[in-house]
Amino acid sequence: MADEETFFSRNGFLKMRRLFLLAFIIEMAIYFIVSSIPYSNPALVSSLKSTQDTVAGLSLVGMIFYIFPHNLLIATLEFIPVAGQALFVLSTIQTPLALSASAYSVGIPGILAFISLLLIPDTLIEVSAYALATATSIYMFQILVKSRTEFGAKVWKFIYMYLLTVLVLFIAGTFESVAIKFSLTENYPNNAIYPLMLWIPAIPVIYLLIRLFRHINRDEYQKAPEPLPDIMDFQ
Repeated sequence: MADEETFFSRNGFLKMRRLFLLAFIIEMAIYFIVSSIPYSNPALVSSLKSTQDTVAGLSLVGMIFYIFPHNLLIATLEFIPVAGQALFVLSTIQTPLALSASAYSVGIPGILAFISLLLIPDTLIEVSAYALATATSIYMFQILVKSRTEFGAKVWKFIYMYLLTVLVLFIAGTFESVAIKFSLTENYPNNAIYPLMLWIPAIPVIYLLIRLFRHINRDEYQKAPEPLPDIMDFQ
């Protein structure tokens, strides 16, 4: 039987890379839409301010290991089938909503605050990690439902994708912590310029992460073999 391949699947199984792309696009769309909604919540803003004050008092290493475990917990829960996807949607809504509330409290449009965060590399890197988590969850759940044998053969991919997510979140937490340190310790305009300069090391790091993702999912990048000719074609 010839291999059947579409944009999203091969031989009836979803492609990890397409699921990741779809999850990332949905995530970004939600961020843009929700952050553009004016939202007033003084209690939430007060809670966020308390967290920011706590983080600001930490060392660089302390910041990394304050931010990273929290984000890793969310991503780990998103690996759980069905429940993880519900959490993915919920957290993707809550984060820009909190951002909108914080921006509203100082008279800044939430969408502008979100765009400003996109200027620093940790935002896109962190968002990508959650897309990796939920894409992997959907990918493995579909395989489990359709073929236990295939699931057993793909367990290694699940493990590697989880480890990749851990690595991505650690890198995101590191860049975020460095950006926060710059904003707190440097004077204007350096406190704005230095975080933007983090793209210089971030670009090669992102490239290597993409290469690692492609390596883990290399089975999807191999061209499907051409179908054998039907014997009837020669009659």
